[in-house]
Amino acid sequence: MISNKKSTFYIICLKYVPGMWQHMSSFSYQLQAKNYSVRFIISSGFRWIEEVNDSIPFYVSTSTNSASIILDVISYFFSGRSRYLEIFRHNPPSALLLVSWHPLNFLVARLVKSLYPDVPILAWLHEPYKDQKRIYGSKAIIIWLIEWFQSLSLRYIDFIILHSSRGLRLFEQRYPKFSGGKYLIPLQFKDEELLSLNGKRRYLSFLGRADRAKGIDLFFSFVEELAEIAGDWQFQIVTSSNILGHLEKLSPLARQKLWVINKPQLTDRDLRQAAASSLSVLALYKETMQSGVIPVAWMQGAPVIGTDIEGITEWIRDRETGVIVSRSPTAPEIEAAITYIRTHFDEMSARCRSAYLSNFDDRNWERYYGWIEKLI
Repeated sequence: MISNKKSTFYIICLKYVPGMWQHMSSFSYQLQAKNYSVRFIISSGFRWIEEVNDSIPFYVSTSTNSASIILDVISYFFSGRSRYLEIFRHNPPSALLLVSWHPLNFLVARLVKSLYPDVPILAWLHEPYKDQKRIYGSKAIIIWLIEWFQSLSLRYIDFIILHSSRGLRLFEQRYPKFSGGKYLIPLQFKDEELLSLNGKRRYLSFLGRADRAKGIDLFFSFVEELAEIAGDWQFQIVTSSNILGHLEKLSPLARQKLWVINKPQLTDRDLRQAAASSLSVLALYKETMQSGVIPVAWMQGAPVIGTDIEGITEWIRDRETGVIVSRSPTAPEIEAAITYIRTHFDEMSARCRSAYLSNFDDRNWERYYGWIEKLI
């Protein structure tokens, strides 16, 4: 056992998930505002970060895809473990927060507990268990592996933080023997309202990772079907995913009505500016525990059109902060939702801002995370 004198709160995100930085930085900002020392151990994919609230990130993982995740695990048994030992011995941890699931979480958590048995380990669990794996196609194999390593990690984790009621319920069903603490806390963001930058809102937008579970096929079908009636509003997609195949299938008119921001690495500001220019943001998900798109849209006062599934309806109030459509919506449903939002935009936009501030803004820190200070 190593003594824990000068201690540091570690935030660990070994898998590169672009949108996760806004949650990590918000979390660290609140801790640092209370004079706690915070350091990061994160994927090298986050090298675009120029400044980390006066902390220095440690880039120890290469994980940006499935292949690099496997390489990370292999390298741990050669040089990786010694590097973690050096980091933790130089700055002993007071607590750890595991942000996204990676096979190394299990090994890192076990290492920390062997060195510092009393140090609490916390984990954000965004997707405790996917009960509808078929919609992910071949990715279902990766999901199964993640869940298996997740089960191994839980024996070393003291507190699980879930972000939706459905997530909490599935976790309790999947892991009934987990004896640690469980907290239901919405995803936290640092406010950056860009309403003054938006000019005239004109877009119906798809933001984030483009896959079938997120409704990317539906989005492109609506671009094609509704292009002729779009008039003074257009479609927008902002994603780091490869969407060339979808774009090539669009008619010339549909392509003309679609504004595309597609680059390997999106920043938080890319997504927030897109939301600020949107009449509405789409969340046509087929399966989700929670959506980071909803708070990003609401932060900028943009109502959300979402499918009638639990991870969406837990947050959206129909005809107040968005419009709920069927699980397999049609083009007329989307057109009707847009018409309603355009007619009632001012009052809906104000409700969206209020909902963001009440639920997702990090100024709610004490209400959601005050208990952490008792641990560290």
